[in-house]
Amino acid sequence: MDNKLYPIDILTFINKDNELPTYLNQSLYNTSSQGFYTLKITPDDYDIKSYHCGFKHIRDITIPKIEKIKDNIKGFFIGEGDLLINKSFYFNDFIEMNITKPTWLGYKKKLKDYIVGNFLIYIPITYLLEFKQKIMAEKRLIYSDRFFTKLVKSDWLDITNKSYANEIEHYSNILKNIRK
Repeated sequence: MDNKLYPIDILTFINKDNELPTYLNQSLYNTSSQGFYTLKITPDDYDIKSYHCGFKHIRDITIPKIEKIKDNIKGFFIGEGDLLINKSFYFNDFIEMNITKPTWLGYKKKLKDYIVGNFLIYIPITYLLEFKQKIMAEKRLIYSDRFFTKLVKSDWLDITNKSYANEIEHYSNILKNIRK
């Protein structure tokens, strides 16, 4: 199966020194060595609260990017810039799962009423318009994992029983500490 039919758009940014995060190359290397295809990186440089950047990036960069290629793909992934796909999970494993509904594949943990870490989300292309409508219906910027948690609670987004991705350890602008 051609991995370009299921591209990953990586959410990332450039800092005040006009540099990409130091962990991004590790994420891109890991992603490609697991057989996944990543779209050209389109970093943002938003001057907003860092915990709103993911949602804004999806709304303002990812959705328009995917709309341009929608006729040539079967689905797409949204991956955070610190995405670390599990060493035992390859693109062919994803294909064998035969996922037909939007699915949260990579997260940190499931709490009683919240899912932490939207590291890897898959959206079949047939759900793109509906996904865009859900994004645009949000009247204000929110945490992206809060947005995706709402989609799980409404049964629009499935979530796998186990996470197939995590995050690269790094300094977090949101936590103002090391994220592990």
